[in-house]
Amino acid sequence: MREYCIYLDGLSDDMSKEHIFPTSLGGLDSFCIQADRAFNNNVGSKVDGAIANDFIMLFKRDRAAAKGHSGTHPEPVARRATLEDGTPIQATFSKNGLRLYDLKQKRVLDKREWSRTIQVRDLRLDMDADVRFVAKVALAAGYYAYGELFKKCVDHSQARMIVNAERLTDVCPNVRLYTRFQDSESLPDPSDYHLFKTAIELSGCSCVLMLPGKDCFGVIVGVLGEFMGMINIPANTADFPNEGAYSLGHCIFLQEGQVKRISFRHLCDKISDVMEDIIDKKDEGVKRTGNEES
Repeated sequence: MREYCIYLDGLSDDMSKEHIFPTSLGGLDSFCIQADRAFNNNVGSKVDGAIANDFIMLFKRDRAAAKGHSGTHPEPVARRATLEDGTPIQATFSKNGLRLYDLKQKRVLDKREWSRTIQVRDLRLDMDADVRFVAKVALAAGYYAYGELFKKCVDHSQARMIVNAERLTDVCPNVRLYTRFQDSESLPDPSDYHLFKTAIELSGCSCVLMLPGKDCFGVIVGVLGEFMGMINIPANTADFPNEGAYSLGHCIFLQEGQVKRISFRHLCDKISDVMEDIIDKKDEGVKRTGNEES
């Protein structure tokens, strides 16, 4: 039986389960869609893999013990580094501490043998990886949450163009993109960016926030508590639901092994409550300090 695949925007007779977030990035087996197997195995794995093996993201994965299907605990490793005297080493930046492995002597160095400076070489970051991943999650999560409305009313070909492009410099999609490396002050409305970033950081988990606007469909993606990026896709959202769990938008958090779905309105209320608690605690601390000084 042929089924629709949002990644292809067409039918496939060979479908498989696709994790919207791979387990290596905090995903769950209960947060999946059906997708074309070839796409899932080829393009999907490359997009997910680029983020999972990103040197910065490995720090997050290490602390969250996000092992993925391989079962191997992830650690950030600089395979080409040297001590001050030029000794070639491999540096592992684990949550349990730094480990330095002497590549010539083939042994872990004692801390007394460390130099005060370590030079790390050839660390690479794929600056397009987060954009591709955000576009891929937007396709999958949008279809997961809104189904036929997303398929018919959102210009998802724009996100698909980003996912499938050999090089992003070769395409010019009609979308607005913001990444984890964005200068927030350069954004049209930095307050929105800070709100989204705060929500993701407070959650400490992987999540996706979907905000249908007047003429666009916004998707904000967080991975293991870190803002990954945002994409605004042209859309006609007049018929999109705006009540209950979809009031002002729909948010999905992958927390404690569960898929938690709430409205954006509810999320804003929760953030407001948290901020009030923080302010109240600070006020109490100031009053307590003032009383002690008097």
